[in-house]
Amino acid sequence: MINNKIPFWKQPLFILRVIIIVGLVYIVGHLTIQYFCEPKVAAQTINLRDMPTPKGHIIEKLAYGTRLKVEKKNVHTKWWRVKVGHHQGWVASWLIHQTKYRAINSLAEATIVLDPGHGGIDSGTIGLHGAMEKTYTLPTALAVAQLLRSKYSRVILTRQSDQSVSLSKRPKIANMDKATLFISFHFNSAGKKNAAQGFEVFQYHQNARKLAQKLNNNFVNLPLVNRGIAFGDFEVLRDNQRPAVLIEMGFMDSTHDFKHIKSKIYQRLVARDVVRGITQYVH
Repeated sequence: MINNKIPFWKQPLFILRVIIIVGLVYIVGHLTIQYFCEPKVAAQTINLRDMPTPKGHIIEKLAYGTRLKVEKKNVHTKWWRVKVGHHQGWVASWLIHQTKYRAINSLAEATIVLDPGHGGIDSGTIGLHGAMEKTYTLPTALAVAQLLRSKYSRVILTRQSDQSVSLSKRPKIANMDKATLFISFHFNSAGKKNAAQGFEVFQYHQNARKLAQKLNNNFVNLPLVNRGIAFGDFEVLRDNQRPAVLIEMGFMDSTHDFKHIKSKIYQRLVARDVVRGITQYVH
């Protein structure tokens, strides 16, 4: 006798039940993974803003432990669009896990590009005793970076060692990351020993005027002459879509200036004043 009975695992009702169970397991699993992958705010508070910039309006302050439903991540700016309850906005992702951070001002939400001039095969100007400009632009920029990072700012350096970086690449970094501001560090030369001295702030685009003023206004305790603010037709400024300045922090061929330029004390003074200027600009 032939048994025409269909095995239970081939019966339509059984197959339908299996499909439903598998579907439910997938949905529950997906939601569980999504829930536990949603980052929690580890900082004391962070700002939820209506735009991915420290200039954006604050929708609310998100407290420690708040879960963030991430809807979009900008890989360049590092701002994330998130949803919290009924609110949607943007957060500076680098602040989410800073356990000691509390949202007080906008400086921590700023992306700041620091450009130590020259480097690698480009020595920059040659000063007294054969000293090369590139030797002093890097430690000055690094001192600024250290101070800014201690205040939780996102800092990008166009170079971090004695390496060659093209002039065209430097403003591109700021443009791509939609930097809050860009500062290029340099030291000057008059071409003749002791023919000139002092520091100077250069701008090209009008959108950098306020930044130039804030920086220059804070250079009040430096032991060098203040030459003021001037127009500078430099590629790193001209090709920059972000507020960008170039600062010449003394003359390499000035006996008076150079003794300060090579001093770590002067580098720290410059760093302190630059950070003060940036803080006032961002606020």
